[in-house]
Amino acid sequence: MIKKNRSLSFRLAALAVPLLLICLFINSSQAFATDFMHVPDGSELEEILEKFETLVEKTRQEFGIPGMAVAIAQGDEVIYSKGFGVRKAGGDKPVSPDTVFQIGSTSKAFTAALVATLVDEGAVGWKDTVVTHLPEFAMADPWVTGAFQVRDLMAQHSGMKPYAWDIISLFGYGREYIVRSTAYIEPVYSFRSEFSYVNNLWLTAAALVEEKTGKSWEQNLQERILDPLGMKNTTYSKKALLSSPEAVSPHIFKNDEVVPLKGSWPFFDWPYIYGPAGGINSTVLDMAKWVRFQLGDGSFEGKKILSSQNLEYPHHPQTPMDPKDSYCMGWVKSDYRPYPLIWHNGETTGCKTLVMLVPQLELGMVILSNLGTLAPEALGRSFVDMYCGNTPEEDYLLKTLEGWNLSKEKAGKKEGTEPAYVPDDCSMYEGLYESDFFGKGSILLDKGFLWLQVGPLGRRLRLDPLKQDLFACDAEDLGLAGMVRFEHTSEGQISGFNMTDEDGDPVSRFVRNNTDQ
Repeated sequence: MIKKNRSLSFRLAALAVPLLLICLFINSSQAFATDFMHVPDGSELEEILEKFETLVEKTRQEFGIPGMAVAIAQGDEVIYSKGFGVRKAGGDKPVSPDTVFQIGSTSKAFTAALVATLVDEGAVGWKDTVVTHLPEFAMADPWVTGAFQVRDLMAQHSGMKPYAWDIISLFGYGREYIVRSTAYIEPVYSFRSEFSYVNNLWLTAAALVEEKTGKSWEQNLQERILDPLGMKNTTYSKKALLSSPEAVSPHIFKNDEVVPLKGSWPFFDWPYIYGPAGGINSTVLDMAKWVRFQLGDGSFEGKKILSSQNLEYPHHPQTPMDPKDSYCMGWVKSDYRPYPLIWHNGETTGCKTLVMLVPQLELGMVILSNLGTLAPEALGRSFVDMYCGNTPEEDYLLKTLEGWNLSKEKAGKKEGTEPAYVPDDCSMYEGLYESDFFGKGSILLDKGFLWLQVGPLGRRLRLDPLKQDLFACDAEDLGLAGMVRFEHTSEGQISGFNMTDEDGDPVSRFVRNNTDQ
């Protein structure tokens, strides 16, 4: 799924099912059995939960995660919920089952459920073409535009490269811009031929919900899911998270330590711009209600919310990821022992989530944490092994920890390195520029650095020189967000620049406005 290691942390963020995680699930996966009958209860279950609790705290400390929360549902009952650690590194407020975290890409399943409610009502069909309901929808290929079905919006097989144009959110462009962007993104795969994880099409799915209901995605989420499930501590905005007295501080690894993000961080809003793909805030107790609902028949505490058919449809494989894993719609289905897992993770800049279901056992769990590591995924599989009496083929928690420590070591070596190239004169790049898609932008020289300023919020990305006329776009605390390559006229004047993503693939061309000279 991922061509190479991403230095821009949000590329694995809201919004991701990392390749390493897929490998984590495959390594000891077997053809699942159908004769597993034993379900632990009583003292046996209590012992399993005690051992798992000890493992969670040990793992939290080993990974340096400030705070975590866990909830486990068996049938229609929450059999375990607990908080671990603190909400903010260096603080003394403990995490509890009522502590609020960002849940990242596990938000996608909520958007899929909203579409399912429309299917129940007969307003749309899973295999309806999108243009039937949103005539303005467009992909770069006209044939693909006409063939694109509602289910394709959520199946991760669009033909676009992974995380296509996620950079838009950094500049503050809203959902309407992101929905429009798909018409400009050239495909790298044939339609429906390859798994490729993107976030932008989830905003188109939300636009479909809004078109059919006349209400915002947020209103629909509240009225169709959160209120019926009684998820009273679940919200969907930056303001709600920062104003909540029960919220954690998201954390990042910086300067060889785990540090909390400030509410004033300029890119704090990007998960909420991508709200339908990754912008929900919640607690493990609220998410346990969501898990119970997903394990049921479409009812919750006596109230019918979805038909069982359309509750389960988003769990059905749509796109093969490898021989044992398939992407569904906001969920991943993985062969495991003794039964398949239905799961998804989510990562924002500073929080990490796992939601996992074993439908045949009526078992589900939620793990929330305030630092982005693979610990929740490793813990989730550990619990399934404990519950089912599996003997792990390797110590995958240890393997995951080794990977985390290696990534920290690499990050530490990268920080503070000198630029490979220092241009003689940066002032020649200063000026006003314009793009057909992004509109007007500026290249500024300030405090010894060049800055790219573009978008409705006037947000800046620092330009770090790589070689002559080529600069890396650095997003504060996110790393490489893309690149800018300047072009010259035959007289040697700067005529414009090409913006690419961090892989060097085109995003947009900016032409210099010479009226500023």
